[in-house]
Amino acid sequence: MVPGARRLSERICDLRHSEGGTTKRYNPGVQDHLDIDVDKLLADAKDGDAGAQFALAERFRTRAALDVDIQQAFVWYQRAAREEHAEAQYRLARCYARGTGVAADQEVALTWYIAAAEQNYPSAQARLGWCYHTGIGTEPDMDRALTWYYAASANGNAMAQARLGDLYARGTDVVADMNAALRHWEQAAQQGYTGAQMSLALAYVNGNAGMRDFDQAIYWCKRAAEAGYDKAQYNLALIYANSPPRFQDLELAKYWMEKAAKSGLAPAQYALSRFFQRGIASESRPGEEMKWLRLAADGGHAKASYRMAMALETGEGVTENKKIAMSWLRRAADQGYIEAQYELARRCVLSAEPEYASLDDGIQWYEMAARHGHLRAQYGLAVCLLTGKGTAKDTAGAYYWMSLAAEGGLPKAEYRLRILEEQLDDGILREARRRLTKRRTETSID
Repeated sequence: MVPGARRLSERICDLRHSEGGTTKRYNPGVQDHLDIDVDKLLADAKDGDAGAQFALAERFRTRAALDVDIQQAFVWYQRAAREEHAEAQYRLARCYARGTGVAADQEVALTWYIAAAEQNYPSAQARLGWCYHTGIGTEPDMDRALTWYYAASANGNAMAQARLGDLYARGTDVVADMNAALRHWEQAAQQGYTGAQMSLALAYVNGNAGMRDFDQAIYWCKRAAEAGYDKAQYNLALIYANSPPRFQDLELAKYWMEKAAKSGLAPAQYALSRFFQRGIASESRPGEEMKWLRLAADGGHAKASYRMAMALETGEGVTENKKIAMSWLRRAADQGYIEAQYELARRCVLSAEPEYASLDDGIQWYEMAARHGHLRAQYGLAVCLLTGKGTAKDTAGAYYWMSLAAEGGLPKAEYRLRILEEQLDDGILREARRRLTKRRTETSID
């Protein structure tokens, strides 16, 4: 017989035997649902006792050895929720939100969050705040989000306290108030909420708490790091690496960066590769730099992709391969890394290498980097427009980009701009300046 087709009583039997064969009494109202008589639990649940139904659902959820366990958990959560059991309503909402034991349905999840929240269940209040905040299962509504965040926070919910801290720190949807942010973060941090611990640490590092306090920064970041939070491990490593001498500890920096990198955090993998490159470690391990750089690049880290391209192009620490270098450079450019966009454009337009010369989109990459304020890209694009290399000649367009590069302080752009102004006749120069003014106006509106 298929295991999922067995009778519920047999599944309950399995639950009892998996706990070593002991049978203890179920007492409705006692929170430790494991210390109970499973036969009585099943009977009480079938008789409509909401506490027993919830306890039974919890046993199935925590066991979850087979799909049938998850499905039975959902069934008993639903029965208890209909009897207005607040925690069961919350758990049922989570089932709908995650698609656990039932098809995911965010709108139905919202209705059960509301039911539990209105019974003053803190976790449901916090999740309901998040739904209204982000528009999950409903239209975004910051007033309602704040109402439920505050309700959950007043009931001691760490997630809500952390969210309020984030909102006040960013000043989005509420008036920025760093003191309020710090207060909410500390409330959550004291309860062990790792995200709030890290936010509090970074506030102390950056001086957002009034002054920089590295003792407090290390204390809170270390608590989150020791709890296994990879981003806290990464930031703790950066604090140890970049703090004033009294707090600096490069061995601890490497230790925590390696912990974060091994968890799969791409920024940590990239930073660790740089640690090995710069010798920030008591030991040298050949090949470690490129190993971590490649992992970071594979993990989608744009700067790592760019550095992989440069290493492969020059043969630095790896076998030279210009074709593969080009693919990494294009990946970094596609990921929005501006320096990669510029370097790809430059190679497309100027390189005689077949790997790059075969590309026909150099001008587009120049323009993309130029629009992000890259001065050399602005200059390169201006030269192309002026000479007609890879594109149609456009003197007014060349004047616009050369002007921006010159205003940014690029010496050769300042020099070429003066020459360009001397070469243009008055009519063309007036038109070029008119277009420059128009483009600036359009840019400021955008």
